[in-house]
Amino acid sequence: MPDVVIVGAGQAGLAASVCLARHGIDHVVLEKSGIGASWRNQRWDSFCLVTPNWTVRLPGQEYEGPGPDAFMSGGGFISFLQDYAARFGIPIEQPVTATAAQRTESGWHLETTAGPMDCRALIVATSNYQTPFIPAFADSLPSHVKSLSAAAYRNPVQLPPGRLLVVGSAQSGGQIVEDLLIAGREVTLSVSRAGRAPRRYRGRDAIEWQDLIGFLDRPAATLDDPRKRFGGEPHMTGRDGGHTVSLQNFHTQGVRLIGRVEDIQGSTLHLKADLRENMRAADQFAANFCDDVDSYIKRKGLTAPPDDGDTAHAPVADFERYDEPVRLDLEEEGVSAVVWATGFRFDYAWVGADVFDAFGYPLTVRGETAAPGLYFLGLNYLHNRKSGIIYGVGEDAAHVADRIRLYLDNAHS
Repeated sequence: MPDVVIVGAGQAGLAASVCLARHGIDHVVLEKSGIGASWRNQRWDSFCLVTPNWTVRLPGQEYEGPGPDAFMSGGGFISFLQDYAARFGIPIEQPVTATAAQRTESGWHLETTAGPMDCRALIVATSNYQTPFIPAFADSLPSHVKSLSAAAYRNPVQLPPGRLLVVGSAQSGGQIVEDLLIAGREVTLSVSRAGRAPRRYRGRDAIEWQDLIGFLDRPAATLDDPRKRFGGEPHMTGRDGGHTVSLQNFHTQGVRLIGRVEDIQGSTLHLKADLRENMRAADQFAANFCDDVDSYIKRKGLTAPPDDGDTAHAPVADFERYDEPVRLDLEEEGVSAVVWATGFRFDYAWVGADVFDAFGYPLTVRGETAAPGLYFLGLNYLHNRKSGIIYGVGEDAAHVADRIRLYLDNAHS
Protein backbone atom coordinates (compact mmCIF):
# COMPACT_ATOMS: atom_id res chain seq x y z
CA MET A 1 0.00 0.00 0.00
CA PRO A 2 1.21 3.58 -0.59
CA ASP A 3 2.38 5.58 2.39
CA VAL A 4 0.08 8.45 1.39
CA VAL A 5 -3.03 8.88 -0.73
CA ILE A 6 -3.83 12.38 -2.03
CA VAL A 7 -7.42 13.01 -3.11
CA GLY A 8 -7.62 15.66 -5.82
CA ALA A 9 -5.29 16.64 -8.70
CA GLY A 10 -5.73 20.38 -8.63
CA GLN A 11 -2.90 22.72 -7.70
CA ALA A 12 -3.01 21.65 -4.04
CA GLY A 13 -2.85 17.91 -4.71
CA LEU A 14 -0.14 18.27 -7.33
CA ALA A 15 1.94 20.50 -5.06
CA ALA A 16 1.58 17.97 -2.23
CA SER A 17 2.80 15.19 -4.53
CA VAL A 18 5.96 17.07 -5.48
CA CYS A 19 6.70 17.88 -1.83
CA LEU A 20 6.19 14.26 -0.73
CA ALA A 21 8.44 13.05 -3.55
CA ARG A 22 11.21 15.31 -2.26
CA HIS A 23 11.08 13.32 0.96
CA GLY A 24 11.02 10.02 -0.90
CA ILE A 25 7.53 9.24 0.42
CA ASP A 26 5.58 6.73 -1.65
CA HIS A 27 2.19 8.12 -2.63
CA VAL A 28 -0.58 8.22 -5.23
CA VAL A 29 -3.00 10.96 -6.33
CA LEU A 30 -6.64 10.03 -6.93
CA GLU A 31 -8.53 12.25 -9.38
CA LYS A 32 -12.14 11.76 -10.42
CA SER A 33 -12.27 13.82 -13.62
CA GLY A 34 -8.90 15.12 -14.78
CA ILE A 35 -6.06 17.41 -13.76
CA GLY A 36 -7.36 20.81 -12.71
CA ALA A 37 -10.94 19.59 -13.05
CA SER A 38 -12.61 22.59 -11.41
CA TRP A 39 -10.70 24.99 -13.68
CA ARG A 40 -11.77 22.94 -16.68
CA ASN A 41 -15.37 22.14 -15.79
CA GLN A 42 -16.54 25.11 -13.70
CA ARG A 43 -15.26 28.13 -15.62
CA TRP A 44 -16.56 30.06 -18.62
CA ASP A 45 -14.78 30.49 -21.95
CA SER A 46 -13.37 33.99 -21.34
CA PHE A 47 -12.25 33.25 -17.77
CA CYS A 48 -8.87 34.60 -16.67
CA LEU A 49 -7.06 34.34 -13.35
CA VAL A 50 -7.60 37.35 -11.11
CA THR A 51 -4.10 37.09 -9.66
CA PRO A 52 -1.14 38.14 -11.84
CA ASN A 53 1.04 35.54 -13.50
CA TRP A 54 3.88 36.12 -11.02
CA THR A 55 1.66 34.50 -8.37
CA VAL A 56 1.53 31.25 -10.36
CA ARG A 57 4.16 29.33 -8.44
CA LEU A 58 4.12 25.74 -7.28
CA PRO A 59 6.96 23.79 -5.65
CA GLY A 60 9.67 23.38 -8.27
CA GLN A 61 7.97 25.39 -11.00
CA GLU A 62 7.00 29.05 -11.32
CA TYR A 63 5.68 31.18 -14.15
CA GLU A 64 8.60 32.10 -16.39
CA GLY A 65 6.82 33.72 -19.33
CA PRO A 66 7.11 37.24 -20.76
CA GLY A 67 4.10 38.71 -18.92
CA PRO A 68 4.52 38.42 -15.14
CA ASP A 69 2.00 41.21 -14.57
CA ALA A 70 -0.55 39.85 -17.08
CA PHE A 71 -3.34 37.41 -16.25
CA MET A 72 -3.33 33.83 -17.48
CA SER A 73 -6.40 32.42 -19.17
CA GLY A 74 -8.20 29.49 -17.60
CA GLY A 75 -6.97 27.24 -20.41
CA GLY A 76 -3.44 28.52 -19.91
CA PHE A 77 -3.51 27.58 -16.25
CA ILE A 78 -4.84 24.10 -17.02
CA SER A 79 -1.89 23.67 -19.40
CA PHE A 80 0.44 24.86 -16.64
CA LEU A 81 -0.92 22.18 -14.30
CA GLN A 82 -0.71 19.47 -16.96
CA ASP A 83 2.91 20.41 -17.74
CA TYR A 84 3.67 20.43 -14.02
CA ALA A 85 2.26 16.93 -13.54
CA ALA A 86 4.21 15.61 -16.53
CA ARG A 87 7.46 17.33 -15.56
CA PHE A 88 7.50 15.75 -12.11
CA GLY A 89 5.97 12.43 -13.12
CA ILE A 90 3.17 12.79 -10.60
CA PRO A 91 1.51 9.39 -9.98
CA ILE A 92 -2.13 10.09 -10.80
CA GLU A 93 -4.84 7.45 -10.95
CA GLN A 94 -7.93 8.59 -12.84
CA PRO A 95 -10.85 8.53 -13.07
CA VAL A 96 -11.10 7.47 -9.44
CA THR A 97 -13.46 8.93 -6.84
CA ALA A 98 -12.91 8.46 -3.11
CA THR A 99 -16.31 7.72 -1.57
CA ALA A 100 -15.42 6.92 2.07
CA ALA A 101 -12.42 7.10 4.39
CA GLN A 102 -12.07 5.53 7.82
CA ARG A 103 -9.26 5.44 10.34
CA THR A 104 -7.68 2.00 10.96
CA GLU A 105 -4.96 0.73 13.29
CA SER A 106 -2.36 1.06 10.55
CA GLY A 107 -3.62 4.25 8.91
CA TRP A 108 -6.61 4.89 6.65
CA HIS A 109 -8.93 2.71 4.63
CA LEU A 110 -10.58 4.22 1.55
CA GLU A 111 -13.48 3.06 -0.53
CA THR A 112 -13.11 4.26 -4.11
CA THR A 113 -14.75 3.70 -7.47
CA ALA A 114 -11.67 1.63 -8.38
CA GLY A 115 -11.98 -0.55 -5.29
CA PRO A 116 -10.73 -0.40 -1.68
CA MET A 117 -7.37 1.15 -0.87
CA ASP A 118 -5.29 1.43 2.29
CA CYS A 119 -2.66 3.99 3.20
CA ARG A 120 -0.80 5.26 6.22
CA ALA A 121 -1.75 8.92 5.73
CA LEU A 122 -4.42 10.76 3.77
CA ILE A 123 -4.37 14.25 2.21
CA VAL A 124 -7.73 15.69 1.14
CA ALA A 125 -7.08 18.36 -1.52
CA THR A 126 -10.53 18.89 -3.01
CA SER A 127 -10.91 22.65 -2.30
CA ASN A 128 -13.90 24.68 -1.13
CA TYR A 129 -15.47 24.77 -4.58
CA GLN A 130 -17.04 21.35 -4.99
CA THR A 131 -20.75 21.65 -5.83
CA PRO A 132 -22.47 24.78 -7.21
CA PHE A 133 -25.12 26.06 -4.83
CA ILE A 134 -28.47 27.11 -6.26
CA PRO A 135 -31.25 28.16 -3.83
CA ALA A 136 -34.16 25.74 -3.58
CA PHE A 137 -36.61 28.43 -4.68
CA ALA A 138 -34.94 28.43 -8.11
CA ASP A 139 -37.15 25.41 -8.86
CA SER A 140 -40.11 27.80 -8.84
CA LEU A 141 -38.92 29.65 -11.94
CA PRO A 142 -41.29 29.45 -14.89
CA SER A 143 -40.35 26.49 -17.09
CA HIS A 144 -39.57 28.70 -20.10
CA VAL A 145 -36.89 30.64 -18.15
CA LYS A 146 -33.51 28.94 -18.54
CA SER A 147 -31.73 28.42 -15.23
CA LEU A 148 -28.08 27.49 -14.75
CA SER A 149 -25.26 27.89 -12.24
CA ALA A 150 -22.18 30.03 -12.82
CA ALA A 151 -20.23 26.77 -13.05
CA ALA A 152 -22.38 25.70 -16.01
CA TYR A 153 -22.18 29.06 -17.79
CA ARG A 154 -19.80 29.11 -20.76
CA ASN A 155 -20.67 32.09 -22.97
CA PRO A 156 -23.56 34.41 -23.90
CA VAL A 157 -24.42 32.32 -26.97
CA GLN A 158 -25.78 29.49 -24.82
CA LEU A 159 -28.42 31.83 -23.36
CA PRO A 160 -31.69 32.61 -25.18
CA PRO A 161 -32.56 36.08 -26.50
CA GLY A 162 -33.91 38.50 -23.92
CA ARG A 163 -32.81 40.16 -20.71
CA LEU A 164 -30.57 38.07 -18.46
CA LEU A 165 -30.62 37.97 -14.67
CA VAL A 166 -27.41 37.25 -12.79
CA VAL A 167 -27.93 36.46 -9.11
CA GLY A 168 -24.87 37.19 -6.98
CA SER A 169 -22.29 39.97 -7.37
CA ALA A 170 -19.12 38.42 -5.96
CA GLN A 171 -16.19 37.60 -8.20
CA SER A 172 -17.87 35.13 -10.57
CA GLY A 173 -21.10 37.09 -10.83
CA GLY A 174 -19.28 40.31 -11.65
CA GLN A 175 -17.14 38.69 -14.33
CA ILE A 176 -20.14 36.99 -15.94
CA VAL A 177 -22.02 40.30 -16.02
CA GLU A 178 -19.06 41.83 -17.82
CA ASP A 179 -18.97 38.94 -20.27
CA LEU A 180 -22.65 39.46 -21.06
CA LEU A 181 -22.24 43.23 -21.45
CA ILE A 182 -19.39 42.79 -23.91
CA ALA A 183 -21.72 40.60 -25.96
CA GLY A 184 -24.31 43.39 -25.98
CA ARG A 185 -26.82 41.64 -23.73
CA GLU A 186 -29.25 43.40 -21.37
CA VAL A 187 -28.53 42.44 -17.78
CA THR A 188 -30.15 42.70 -14.37
CA LEU A 189 -27.86 41.99 -11.41
CA SER A 190 -29.07 40.87 -8.01
CA VAL A 191 -26.44 42.38 -5.72
CA SER A 192 -25.08 40.32 -2.85
CA ARG A 193 -22.83 41.23 0.06
CA ALA A 194 -19.37 41.18 -1.48
CA GLY A 195 -16.41 43.50 -1.40
CA ARG A 196 -14.48 45.01 -4.24
CA ALA A 197 -10.91 46.12 -4.74
CA PRO A 198 -9.26 48.40 -7.31
CA ARG A 199 -7.27 46.47 -9.89
CA ARG A 200 -4.39 48.87 -9.47
CA TYR A 201 -3.74 51.49 -6.82
CA ARG A 202 -0.84 53.88 -6.46
CA GLY A 203 1.31 52.20 -9.06
CA ARG A 204 0.88 48.53 -8.13
CA ASP A 205 -1.59 45.73 -8.66
CA ALA A 206 -3.96 45.10 -5.76
CA ILE A 207 -2.58 41.59 -5.20
CA GLU A 208 0.97 42.92 -4.94
CA TRP A 209 -0.19 45.44 -2.33
CA GLN A 210 -2.08 42.72 -0.45
CA ASP A 211 1.11 40.70 -0.36
CA LEU A 212 3.24 43.62 0.82
CA ILE A 213 0.90 44.86 3.56
CA GLY A 214 0.44 41.35 4.96
CA PHE A 215 -3.21 40.92 3.97
CA LEU A 216 -2.49 37.56 2.37
CA ASP A 217 -0.86 36.37 5.60
CA ARG A 218 -3.87 37.17 7.77
CA PRO A 219 -5.30 34.13 9.59
CA ALA A 220 -8.98 33.24 9.83
CA ALA A 221 -9.01 34.59 13.41
CA THR A 222 -8.97 38.13 11.98
CA LEU A 223 -12.34 37.61 10.26
CA ASP A 224 -15.42 39.08 11.92
CA ASP A 225 -17.51 36.13 10.73
CA PRO A 226 -16.10 32.60 10.30
CA ARG A 227 -18.39 32.04 7.32
CA LYS A 228 -16.22 34.46 5.35
CA ARG A 229 -13.65 31.66 5.05
CA PHE A 230 -15.78 30.22 2.29
CA GLY A 231 -17.85 33.23 1.20
CA GLY A 232 -17.80 35.16 -2.06
CA GLU A 233 -14.59 36.79 -3.21
CA PRO A 234 -14.43 40.57 -3.87
CA HIS A 235 -15.28 41.41 -7.47
CA MET A 236 -12.16 41.75 -9.54
CA THR A 237 -11.10 40.71 -13.02
CA GLY A 238 -7.97 39.91 -15.00
CA ARG A 239 -9.73 40.08 -18.35
CA ASP A 240 -8.13 42.23 -21.07
CA GLY A 241 -5.15 42.97 -18.84
CA GLY A 242 -7.21 43.58 -15.71
CA HIS A 243 -9.27 46.57 -14.63
CA THR A 244 -11.42 47.70 -11.75
CA VAL A 245 -14.93 46.29 -11.49
CA SER A 246 -17.58 48.16 -9.52
CA LEU A 247 -21.34 48.10 -9.18
CA GLN A 248 -21.45 51.78 -10.03
CA ASN A 249 -19.66 51.13 -13.30
CA PHE A 250 -22.16 48.40 -14.11
CA HIS A 251 -24.95 50.88 -13.43
CA THR A 252 -23.50 53.44 -15.84
CA GLN A 253 -23.23 50.67 -18.47
CA GLY A 254 -26.95 50.02 -18.24
CA VAL A 255 -27.09 47.11 -15.82
CA ARG A 256 -30.21 47.20 -13.66
CA LEU A 257 -29.16 46.68 -10.04
CA ILE A 258 -31.54 45.09 -7.56
CA GLY A 259 -31.29 43.66 -4.05
CA ARG A 260 -30.91 40.03 -3.12
CA VAL A 261 -33.46 37.51 -4.33
CA GLU A 262 -35.21 35.99 -1.30
CA ASP A 263 -37.93 33.94 -3.00
CA ILE A 264 -39.64 33.19 -6.30
CA GLN A 265 -43.35 32.71 -6.77
CA GLY A 266 -44.36 32.09 -10.34
CA SER A 267 -42.79 34.84 -12.42
CA THR A 268 -42.36 37.16 -9.42
CA LEU A 269 -39.05 37.65 -7.65
CA HIS A 270 -39.28 38.70 -4.00
CA LEU A 271 -36.34 40.95 -3.22
CA LYS A 272 -34.61 42.26 -0.16
CA ALA A 273 -34.23 46.05 -0.23
CA ASP A 274 -30.52 45.90 0.56
CA LEU A 275 -28.96 47.27 -2.64
CA ARG A 276 -27.60 50.48 -1.13
CA GLU A 277 -26.41 48.62 1.96
CA ASN A 278 -24.50 46.13 -0.18
CA MET A 279 -23.02 48.87 -2.34
CA ARG A 280 -21.81 50.70 0.73
CA ALA A 281 -20.22 47.51 2.03
CA ALA A 282 -18.41 46.98 -1.29
CA ASP A 283 -17.17 50.57 -1.29
CA GLN A 284 -16.07 50.32 2.33
CA PHE A 285 -14.02 47.21 1.52
CA ALA A 286 -12.24 49.18 -1.22
CA ALA A 287 -11.77 52.19 1.05
CA ASN A 288 -10.28 50.03 3.81
CA PHE A 289 -7.88 48.48 1.31
CA CYS A 290 -6.74 51.89 0.07
CA ASP A 291 -6.33 53.16 3.65
CA ASP A 292 -4.20 50.12 4.51
CA VAL A 293 -1.99 50.74 1.49
CA ASP A 294 -1.66 54.45 2.27
CA SER A 295 -0.68 53.64 5.86
CA TYR A 296 1.88 51.10 4.70
CA ILE A 297 3.43 53.55 2.25
CA LYS A 298 3.68 56.20 4.95
CA ARG A 299 5.01 53.78 7.59
CA LYS A 300 7.70 52.41 5.25
CA GLY A 301 8.61 55.81 3.83
CA LEU A 302 7.97 54.60 0.29
CA THR A 303 7.64 56.74 -2.80
CA ALA A 304 4.45 55.90 -4.65
CA PRO A 305 2.38 57.85 -7.17
CA PRO A 306 -1.02 59.19 -6.13
CA ASP A 307 -4.19 57.32 -7.00
CA ASP A 308 -4.50 57.36 -10.81
CA GLY A 309 -8.28 57.40 -10.72
CA ASP A 310 -8.81 53.68 -11.25
CA THR A 311 -10.84 53.59 -8.04
CA ALA A 312 -13.17 56.40 -9.15
CA HIS A 313 -16.83 55.56 -8.85
CA ALA A 314 -20.19 57.25 -8.43
CA PRO A 315 -20.89 57.84 -4.75
CA VAL A 316 -23.55 55.71 -3.16
CA ALA A 317 -25.47 58.92 -2.50
CA ASP A 318 -26.41 58.84 -6.17
CA PHE A 319 -28.54 55.83 -5.32
CA GLU A 320 -30.27 57.30 -2.27
CA ARG A 321 -33.30 58.21 -4.38
CA TYR A 322 -33.17 54.96 -6.34
CA ASP A 323 -36.45 53.15 -5.86
CA GLU A 324 -35.45 49.65 -4.80
CA PRO A 325 -38.14 47.20 -5.84
CA VAL A 326 -39.17 44.48 -3.40
CA ARG A 327 -40.80 42.56 -6.25
CA LEU A 328 -39.81 42.08 -9.85
CA ASP A 329 -41.91 40.41 -12.54
CA LEU A 330 -39.71 38.35 -14.86
CA GLU A 331 -42.34 38.41 -17.60
CA GLU A 332 -42.59 42.20 -17.56
CA GLU A 333 -38.79 42.50 -17.52
CA GLY A 334 -38.45 40.07 -20.42
CA VAL A 335 -36.01 37.86 -18.52
CA SER A 336 -35.23 34.73 -20.50
CA ALA A 337 -32.50 33.17 -18.33
CA VAL A 338 -31.06 33.27 -14.83
CA VAL A 339 -27.41 32.60 -13.99
CA TRP A 340 -26.98 31.68 -10.33
CA ALA A 341 -23.60 33.00 -9.15
CA THR A 342 -24.51 32.01 -5.61
CA GLY A 343 -21.39 30.15 -4.61
CA PHE A 344 -20.41 26.58 -3.93
CA ARG A 345 -20.84 24.05 -1.17
CA PHE A 346 -18.26 21.62 0.17
CA ASP A 347 -18.99 18.19 1.58
CA TYR A 348 -16.55 16.14 3.63
CA ALA A 349 -19.14 13.71 4.99
CA TRP A 350 -17.23 10.90 3.30
CA VAL A 351 -14.29 11.47 5.66
CA GLY A 352 -14.97 9.47 8.82
CA ALA A 353 -13.30 11.66 11.42
CA ASP A 354 -14.46 14.09 14.09
CA VAL A 355 -12.38 16.99 12.81
CA PHE A 356 -15.01 19.42 11.49
CA ASP A 357 -16.56 22.55 12.93
CA ALA A 358 -20.25 23.49 13.02
CA PHE A 359 -20.09 24.49 9.34
CA GLY A 360 -18.54 21.19 8.28
CA TYR A 361 -15.18 22.90 7.70
CA PRO A 362 -12.02 21.00 8.66
CA LEU A 363 -10.34 21.98 11.92
CA THR A 364 -6.61 21.97 11.29
CA VAL A 365 -3.32 23.47 12.30
CA ARG A 366 -2.00 24.46 8.90
CA GLY A 367 -3.60 21.44 7.31
CA GLU A 368 -2.89 18.89 10.04
CA THR A 369 -5.92 17.54 11.90
CA ALA A 370 -6.27 15.94 15.34
CA ALA A 371 -6.96 12.61 13.60
CA PRO A 372 -3.60 10.83 13.16
CA GLY A 373 -2.50 10.82 9.53
CA LEU A 374 -5.27 13.08 8.18
CA TYR A 375 -4.44 16.32 6.41
CA PHE A 376 -6.20 18.94 4.25
CA LEU A 377 -4.82 21.31 1.62
CA GLY A 378 -6.02 24.07 -0.72
CA LEU A 379 -8.77 25.52 1.48
CA ASN A 380 -9.40 29.22 2.08
CA TYR A 381 -7.81 30.25 5.36
CA LEU A 382 -6.41 26.78 5.97
CA HIS A 383 -3.45 28.67 7.43
CA ASN A 384 -4.01 32.20 6.16
CA ARG A 385 -5.68 34.12 3.35
CA LYS A 386 -3.04 32.94 0.89
CA SER A 387 -3.79 29.26 1.52
CA GLY A 388 -6.76 29.16 -0.83
CA ILE A 389 -5.06 30.75 -3.84
CA ILE A 390 -2.40 29.48 -6.22
CA TYR A 391 0.22 31.80 -4.73
CA GLY A 392 0.09 30.25 -1.26
CA VAL A 393 -0.75 26.59 -1.73
CA GLY A 394 2.87 25.52 -2.25
CA GLU A 395 3.97 26.79 1.16
CA ASP A 396 1.21 24.84 2.89
CA ALA A 397 1.98 21.73 0.83
CA ALA A 398 5.63 21.86 1.90
CA HIS A 399 4.60 22.20 5.53
CA VAL A 400 2.17 19.28 5.35
CA ALA A 401 4.79 17.10 3.64
CA ASP A 402 7.23 17.88 6.46
CA ARG A 403 4.61 16.95 9.05
CA ILE A 404 3.80 13.70 7.23
CA ARG A 405 7.48 12.75 7.11
CA LEU A 406 7.69 13.28 10.87
CA TYR A 407 4.45 11.35 11.39
CA LEU A 408 5.67 8.37 9.35
CA ASP A 409 9.08 8.41 10.99
CA ASN A 410 7.53 8.37 14.46
CA ALA A 411 5.20 5.55 13.46
CA HIS A 412 8.23 3.48 12.44
CA SER A 413 10.10 4.06 15.70
